[in-house]
Amino acid sequence: MQSIEKKEISGNLSARELFYKYIRFLPIIILSLILAFFVAWLYLRYTQEQYSSIGNMLITTEESKGDKVEELIEGKSKTTNLLNEVEVLKSRPLMTRVVRSLGLQVGYVKKGNVKNMNAYKRTSFAFVPVQLVDSALSFSVDIDFINANQFRVDKKNTLYSFDQLFQTKNGVFKLVKSGGLPEPGAEFTITYNHEDVIAANMIRDLNVQPKLANTGILLVEYHSANPYLSSDVVNTLMKEYTIWKVEQGNTSMDLTIDFINNRLGIVQHDIDSLQRKLVAYQQNNNLVDANLQITALLQRAQEQDAAGQEQRMAINTLDLLESGVAKGENSVLTPSALGVKDVGLGDMLTKLNEAQLQRKNLVDGNVPVDNPQIKQLDQTIETLRKGALTNIQTLKNSYRKNLGLVSSEKSKNTGGALQMPAKITEQAEIERDLTSKLALAKVLGEKREEAAIKRASTISNTKIIEKAEPDLVPVKPSPRNVKLAALLFGLAIPGLFIVLKEALNDRVNTRSDIERATNAPILGEIGHSKSDQTLVVSKTKRTLIAEQFRLLRSNLQYITGKRDKVVILVTSSFGGEGKSFISTNMAAVYGLTDKKTIVLEFDLRKPKVLSGLDMQKRQGISNYMIGDVDLDSLIIPVAGEENMYVLPCGPIPPNPAELLLNEKTDQLFAQLKNKFDYIIIDTAPIGMVSDALTLAKYADCTLYVTRQGHTFKKQLNLINEMYENKKMPNLSIVLNDTKLPTGGGYYGNYGYGYGYGERSGNDYYQDDTFIERKKKKGFFSALGKAKKR
Repeated sequence: MQSIEKKEISGNLSARELFYKYIRFLPIIILSLILAFFVAWLYLRYTQEQYSSIGNMLITTEESKGDKVEELIEGKSKTTNLLNEVEVLKSRPLMTRVVRSLGLQVGYVKKGNVKNMNAYKRTSFAFVPVQLVDSALSFSVDIDFINANQFRVDKKNTLYSFDQLFQTKNGVFKLVKSGGLPEPGAEFTITYNHEDVIAANMIRDLNVQPKLANTGILLVEYHSANPYLSSDVVNTLMKEYTIWKVEQGNTSMDLTIDFINNRLGIVQHDIDSLQRKLVAYQQNNNLVDANLQITALLQRAQEQDAAGQEQRMAINTLDLLESGVAKGENSVLTPSALGVKDVGLGDMLTKLNEAQLQRKNLVDGNVPVDNPQIKQLDQTIETLRKGALTNIQTLKNSYRKNLGLVSSEKSKNTGGALQMPAKITEQAEIERDLTSKLALAKVLGEKREEAAIKRASTISNTKIIEKAEPDLVPVKPSPRNVKLAALLFGLAIPGLFIVLKEALNDRVNTRSDIERATNAPILGEIGHSKSDQTLVVSKTKRTLIAEQFRLLRSNLQYITGKRDKVVILVTSSFGGEGKSFISTNMAAVYGLTDKKTIVLEFDLRKPKVLSGLDMQKRQGISNYMIGDVDLDSLIIPVAGEENMYVLPCGPIPPNPAELLLNEKTDQLFAQLKNKFDYIIIDTAPIGMVSDALTLAKYADCTLYVTRQGHTFKKQLNLINEMYENKKMPNLSIVLNDTKLPTGGGYYGNYGYGYGYGERSGNDYYQDDTFIERKKKKGFFSALGKAKKR
């Protein structure tokens, strides 16, 4: 039951000590928090705000389905890769179009007292470059407004007005009003950069990503120091992307229309030439009508010739297509097979153009040419090209065979016409050629209209779902996040300091440190003395330390019992732990009970009892051990203290350990027990020499002194080993020099707290500082009375 009770008390004490152990670090924690929040305030004060705007756009990824031939050729259905579209949106060419559309080559920054502000759409003027020395060169111009209509340039004294030209080393410029009046005294820095440089910098602040998996919705987000700039960039980027997609879709039609226009130009030239030739021939030969027979013969010949022209035109078209397909590049589109009535060839050329257009889109979107998708498209293009060349060659052979048959039939009809007058025949030939060219021009015109209609009907596969709106709340720095980070850092830094300090601390600091390391009882604790004197116990003193020694005396009675003569051995692990201080004041506190008490200065190596009492060195124990000196002549009474005596060490002997084994030691203690009620043995540290073990047989109990912040924790193992093996009689521990922690009392002896601040004479005890002030007050009061007298 006693063990359980002790554990419970120890647990309660640990909780209290834990609180008071760390409450002393409260000033450090508060200072750290103040510094952290101050840094956070500076960061929020001087950091440029960043704003974000987000827009949504839908991209239709599936462009066609069910084309089995294409699926066999490509190995998959034709589906636009959404990630490729993301790369296109983040490409420099597209962002350059945004910069050009918004005029972002010119940037406006308004200077402030604390930080500068991006003045996009927040100025009442526009900076207009009239003539640039080098458009690729970046530069800046400082504008200071003297009043609402006049300004200075680059801190120079010359004043300029709106719409007035001014010149710098970079060119000629002017300011144009764009609404409102500028604030007098306002200062602006205007920057100019090439659009490619601006686009490259803006891409870093652009974020494009799919909104959800397996959908074609993209989120377009842009960060900048101006909310209006962020929204304009997002909206313009989505708009330019839509236009670009339409332009890419019309590229094939544009090539087809250009091809038809070139052919129409050639045919129209031939028609004009034949018309002039026919008119001239009729005028020169006076020909008006032709014979009906000649007309019939020539009509049949004309039909055969028209068929032959169609065959030759088809062959010419196939030659051009064969040349274009044979030497075409993967990214160059192939013209349509107009005039060739072959559905298979037309479909194959359409697929070839679509594959080449898809490859071009990927390359324009900054996809590397060694990308597997591009390589697969290259293989598909090559397969389609070979198939097209084979189909073209087959069609050419067929058209040549038909041309031979038509030519043979034409020869028969022409032979009959040759029998007619030569003039009529020549006229018919010219009219036949003219009719053929007019028919060809009509066909080409129809094909051009078809291509133009198809081009006009081209629509983008994108749709803007939600435009970006200016968000006037900055996304960073976030005051809430910055303050939270400051709080965490303000607590983490002192916390880390405390953890490291505790981890590196190998000294005894609290009562619980001792209780965890040893089973030896703790007899009491002695607080830190602010006095310069060793003797702090007297009949008139009621200080905290004096009361602690009285409590220690009371606790010691439970160990010594009701013995008439008590010998107390005082030792420690090593020097500096306060053995002599404890020994001296224990003797004094026992002397207050009218018991004759003597302190034996048995630390024969470094005696300190006499020096602590301001007494001169003289003969003592060493003289008694080696000579016939009378013991009574060696014992010294302590001045001002009743019943308290000291037996000095005497000259330091060369062999203290052997001297203690002298038989006169037995005689010494026998005589002292006859003369004194309490004998206090101040011996050498037991952790360094064996003197204490030698003297242990004369002692009734042992006070093992430990000192807060001085005794090593590993030395507690020595105390526990001596206690467990009973090498020292009735060993108990005294924790010396305990200091009051910050924020409250030190929970010392059995949970009774001390250290509640200054106390007056009516309280339980007096603080050392209170006594010192009383002494000073008494001194000055006496001095004042002396002056009055």
